[in-house]
Amino acid sequence: MKLLPCISQIQNNIPYRFSITGTQVYSLEEAIYHTYHYWKQSVDDISDPSFASWVGETLGLASVASKIKEITEIDQFSERMLAFLGLIDYFNDQALNALKLELEQWEKRQEWETYKERADNLVNSGRPDRAIALYQRAVQYEENVPLLNNLGIAYMQMENYAEASRYLGKARELDVDNWELALNHAEALILAKRFDDAADAIQFAATSTTEAEAIILYLKGELALRMGQNAEAIPYFEKAITIAAERQYVFRLADTYTRMRQYDKALQALRKHATQSTAYSIKVAEIHEQSGNIDEAIATILSAIKLRSGLPDLWLMLAKYYRLNADLIKAEEAINKALALDSSNGMVQLENARIMKRLGNAKAYQLLLKDILTELKQQYREAHING
Repeated sequence: MKLLPCISQIQNNIPYRFSITGTQVYSLEEAIYHTYHYWKQSVDDISDPSFASWVGETLGLASVASKIKEITEIDQFSERMLAFLGLIDYFNDQALNALKLELEQWEKRQEWETYKERADNLVNSGRPDRAIALYQRAVQYEENVPLLNNLGIAYMQMENYAEASRYLGKARELDVDNWELALNHAEALILAKRFDDAADAIQFAATSTTEAEAIILYLKGELALRMGQNAEAIPYFEKAITIAAERQYVFRLADTYTRMRQYDKALQALRKHATQSTAYSIKVAEIHEQSGNIDEAIATILSAIKLRSGLPDLWLMLAKYYRLNADLIKAEEAINKALALDSSNGMVQLENARIMKRLGNAKAYQLLLKDILTELKQQYREAHING
């Protein structure tokens, strides 16, 4: 067996985080190993200037960073990936040749399939903003049902319901008898406030299948709720729950009672139908918040933290409730916990800014707001340029 010396001889404590997998690596060898096994998910990272900067500045490998920049200029995808993996003597020829075959086969596929697969990976990794740019490239080559459906769902996740309903509508035009597409379209239409069209899509699905009774009832309830018909929504959600006690149905029933300021009934619905979980605790706390019972909201989140102390969202909520309760010392302690767990979370950063403002630290508040706006602008650029 041949021992391979590490190319970087300095100790490094600053990782590079791959954007899709979330994996953190501390050496070039680890980065190459990760890319070899997750090349579909890593293609954007190795071409990102921040990766070359990390290699050059953090790892102290200026010459390798320069080679990486040259590699990113290679047009053919398979050649670019193999050149990166061959930067150092890490994988043998047999391993690289095996991957070369896979890369070339993937590259030979139609362009739209390649873009769609990369976009699907991004959606599954919680990055619909980046996925949309790739889906849009794909539809330039071909418009088909899976592609248009997934693009519509990505827009749904970005809360752009007008575009979501437009692309899901185009998908339905290509497959007019597909009741599953009709249900996806109906949800987008409801959120886009096109209520008459949504009702038509729901009715089409209801007359086309007997397999989706629960989701159809749920969507009818959602339609009534969005139209301000709160009381009319309740029976639909209740009937849907009797068929399938899905969390989504139970939570919307609780939301409906909360809108009607019937907080006890909202809590009763959760206790009766919902399974105990972190999401359950969060929903209970939100109802207590809506009812003005901040002390009970705090108690609920503290109980949840005892079970799942590593979730930044729980610490974020706790910080918010302490702030609302004017307990700023505990609010600061909680938000620092959230920051330690996920310092890049925009909601955590925003709550931190609010607490700084309440503490009278105007300078810190302004600086934090500036950082948040800068990050939002960067995310916007990535959504419209990357891919």
